[in-house]
Amino acid sequence: MVEIVVHTDDLARSIDVPTPAFPDDVYRPVLHLLAELATERHGQAALTSALTRRERMPDTVSAF
Repeated sequence: MVEIVVHTDDLARSIDVPTPAFPDDVYRPVLHLLAELATERHGQAALTSALTRRERMPDTVSAF
């Protein structure tokens, strides 16, 4: 599911169209996994700041 969601976003952005929405039962597990990976990579504080405070957002927070 991660591959489908991520590559769908990549493809949509590459042809300059909106990324389609996925059903919640598909998207939520992907979001959870990406958040877990980003937390392991950057720490809780960086992820919290990235999601809640633009002015305190780290330069980069990513899952991969």
